[in-house]
Amino acid sequence: MSIQVFEGPLCCNTGVCGTDPDQALIDFTADLAWLSSQGVAVRRANLAQDPAVFAENPIARAFVQKVGAQGLPLIVVDDVTVVTGRYPGRDELARIAGLETAAAASVTAPTGETDSGCCGSDEPAGQAESGCCGGAQPVTITTRVQD
Repeated sequence: MSIQVFEGPLCCNTGVCGTDPDQALIDFTADLAWLSSQGVAVRRANLAQDPAVFAENPIARAFVQKVGAQGLPLIVVDDVTVVTGRYPGRDELARIAGLETAAAASVTAPTGETDSGCCGSDEPAGQAESGCCGGAQPVTITTRVQD
């Protein structure tokens, strides 16, 4: 399976640049990274940075000729158009990719184990005096899943 994303002109390859990036682009970029981590092949092109990709792809070329750049983004899976004009959320991307679930990933830092990672000490995680593990509270990191 191959997912191709064709986007309108962006300031950089993801659009997550500048002083005030669009939150939808930030979320979509994270969701595509998640898809990729699940083993899904994802290719992304935007009209400003990758015009040759649009010209070489008959689906993208025909779409832009017929609808125009204002109709982007265009998401194509195995040469079939599946989404146009908006960025889908993680759950929809998971369904498009044929993944069973897109549940939020949640990780809790252990508090009783010896740390040999970022703190560089043998102190129990969460109890080092300085560095990235400082503080005695367990940390839960949850990614947001959009509809």
